[in-house]
Amino acid sequence: MQCFYVVRWIMNNIENTYANYEEIVSEFKREVIQSRFEQIYEEMKAFIKRMRMEDEAKINAEILMQSLLDYFSDVYRLKKYQKISHTNGIKIKAYETFWLVQRKPIQLTADELNDDRNIYINEKFALSRLVSYLLGDRVNMPIVEEKQKAFQNFLDTLYYYLKFRRCDPQSIELMILAFKAGQLLGDEKTEEKPRE
Repeated sequence: MQCFYVVRWIMNNIENTYANYEEIVSEFKREVIQSRFEQIYEEMKAFIKRMRMEDEAKINAEILMQSLLDYFSDVYRLKKYQKISHTNGIKIKAYETFWLVQRKPIQLTADELNDDRNIYINEKFALSRLVSYLLGDRVNMPIVEEKQKAFQNFLDTLYYYLKFRRCDPQSIELMILAFKAGQLLGDEKTEEKPRE
């Protein structure tokens, strides 16, 4: 229930706190922004619990809201520039991922960390959201052994990229598109014909 009060306070003060976002709020509506905030906030809470880090990490609601307003600002500019009324799911996921990694709304609270791998908790969260999106309904299906290593290599590379490389929404979008193309083509066995 804590999320409800935080969201209500932020949404009531959005025009005061984020003075340059009136046009964004007008375009996307407060309810849409609030709903997205609540969705990601709850996903973050569940992620922190799954990681057993309730005592070591917390969600900074203001940073999360800033991430979402930056996301909605980018989408707003994209829609105006491309003269489109809706953005596709791949763009949505790419821009959300970028701003969550950029702003880092999950904050570590412990003075000492038991595991320094937790420093990249925002990148882990972003990776878990991307994997869920990429696999869709197949997220809980087992991966055949011969493809498991390749998939794990992909995840390791993506995690490394989110941690250490300069990523932008367009490169994340391209990665998602490449993965989707690989899903389509990966099931087909294509044999190369010998050249004469």
